Amino acid sequence: MVNPMKVYLFLIPFLLLACGGKAPNKAPVVTSDPTLHLSRNDEELDRIAEQARKTLPAFIRRLRRPRDGDGNFRIKCPFRADSGSGFSREQIWLSDIHFSNGAWFGTAANTPFYISGFKKGDTLSFSTDDITDWMYIHDGKIIGGLSIKYLLEQIPENERDKDQQAVRSLFP
Repeated sequence: MVNPMKVYLFLIPFLLLACGGKAPNKAPVVTSDPTLHLSRNDEELDRIAEQARKTLPAFIRRLRRPRDGDGNFRIKCPFRADSGSGFSREQIWLSDIHFSNGAWFGTAANTPFYISGFKKGDTLSFSTDDITDWMYIHDGKIIGGLSIKYLLEQIPENERDKDQQAVRSLFP
C-alpha cells in the first residue's frame, strides 16, 4: 500500500540565514519553503529516520550544552495531514526545542501545506519516537540533516539550482 507523505526538502531561508545570511557563492535567499512530494515510502529515508532516533542522545547533549559556533538546532517530525489532502503525513521542522513538564516541544519552523491545525510559529509537542531527522549548524556547516543531504543528492548535480548547490555545500 502506498503511504504518501509530503517531505520538506530543505528550508533554504533558514539554512542560508543560519549561516550568516548568505551561503557560499552568495546565493540569494529565497522566501518560499521548497518542498518535495513523495508518493511512496523511501527505504533510505526510513533508514535515515532510524539513524536519527539512534543518535538522538548525542543531539540532545549538544542541544543542552552547545559549543561555541553551534546554533539553529532543529528536529523533523511527521504530523498527520488533513483528510482529503492526498498525503498521510507532512514532515515539519521544529526549532526552539525544549523539554518541559515531561514533554518535548518545538516551534513549527515551516508553513504546513496540508495541515490546518497549526501554522508556522506555533508551539507543538512531539515524541522522540517520531523524530525523522535532526540537525544544527556548527561553524557554518550542517551537522546531521541527513534527509536534506539525501534528497538534494537525488537531484542530478547539473540540475540543482544555485540555492540547492549552496545548501549542499554546507555539509561537511
